[in-house]
Amino acid sequence: MCLSLIRKFLPKSETDSCLLVLGLDNAGKSSLTARLADKLCDAQVAASLVATELHLKVKGSKIKMFDLGGQLKDRVLWANYYQHVRALIFVIDCKDAARLSEARCVLCDVLLDERLQQIPLLIVANKQEALGALCSRSVVDLLGLRRLEGREWNILECSARTGSGIEDIIEWIAKNIQK
Repeated sequence: MCLSLIRKFLPKSETDSCLLVLGLDNAGKSSLTARLADKLCDAQVAASLVATELHLKVKGSKIKMFDLGGQLKDRVLWANYYQHVRALIFVIDCKDAARLSEARCVLCDVLLDERLQQIPLLIVANKQEALGALCSRSVVDLLGLRRLEGREWNILECSARTGSGIEDIIEWIAKNIQK
């Protein structure tokens, strides 16, 4: 029963490019996807306990986006979504420096999957409106992103709460989803 429910929300076809939004719980993934849906949503939002599926239209391209839960119990299911991925967004809570090492480990685990080796990566340095939020340069250093070899990556600052930086994320999606 549970497996059939999970399969219902897995990417089913390659007709739409697939984009994953990952990150630890409370990083702001759902706030970010809600902002993107406000600007780009082509149809209804199908939410579940594990994943939220959105159908977006970016510069004429149809994109199926999955916002996957970031709690430990949800992360074990992430790999089920990797097969048809064309771009990956990893959201970081920049006001929670204490969990950055955990985020680094989780990101490393994700990037080790061979299905994601050639997939463009966007790190979203979220919650920039918060007092004491880490800047993108600090996030790059603390995540060790400069040591990533053979992988295209970028980092963008945003505040999903205020909407600041959302347009830059949309531009990144439009540029990278078709690669």
